[in-house]
Amino acid sequence: MRCRILAAILISVFPMLLPAAAFALQTPSVEAQVKAAFLFNFAQFIQWPRQAFAGPEMPFTMCITGDSFDGVLEKTVEGETLNGRRIAVRRLGASDIPKDCHLVYVGRLEARRSAEVITAASGMPVLTVGDSEDFINDGGMIRFMEVGHRVRFEINPDAADRASLRVSSRLLRLADIARPRERAAIR
Repeated sequence: MRCRILAAILISVFPMLLPAAAFALQTPSVEAQVKAAFLFNFAQFIQWPRQAFAGPEMPFTMCITGDSFDGVLEKTVEGETLNGRRIAVRRLGASDIPKDCHLVYVGRLEARRSAEVITAASGMPVLTVGDSEDFINDGGMIRFMEVGHRVRFEINPDAADRASLRVSSRLLRLADIARPRERAAIR
C-alpha cells in the first residue's frame, strides 16, 4: 500500500518539479533515472490481461530500445515486483520483436523505428512508451513530451484498449489524453 501511495505521489509531482530545460541540461544518467522512475510507475497503474503471462512464474518484462539507460532501469526495478512478479529488463536489438515484453520503451535514438516496433507489438498486450513527436500518431500508447518547459506525458487510451490493457483512472487524470491525428489520404 505504501508503495502505491509513493508511486502516485511520484507520478503527480515529478512532472511539475522537472522543467524540460533542466531535463535537457542534465547528464544522461539523470534523464535515465527520471524516465526509469516513470516507466516503473506507469506499469503500476496499468492492468494486463491474464493471457499476457505464460505462467505464474513469468516475470514482468520491460524492453527498451534506442536509449541506453546504463543500468539505471535495472537499478530502479531491482528487488521490486509488480503484482507479485519479479521485474526483468531486456534490451531489444534492431531486428528483435517485442515478444514476451509487457512494456516497450522506444527511446529517441530509435525514434525512426517507432512505427515498426508499435506494429510488431500490435495485437499483443504490450504497453508502448516513447519520445518521438509522432509516437501517438504511429499508434503508441504513452509519449513523453515538453509542455510549458515541463516534462509531461500523454496517453492514447484507445491504443491501450486495443491491446487489452486497462489504464487506471488515476494515471489518466495525470496525463494529457491524446488521439492520433487523421492522416491525409495519399493520391
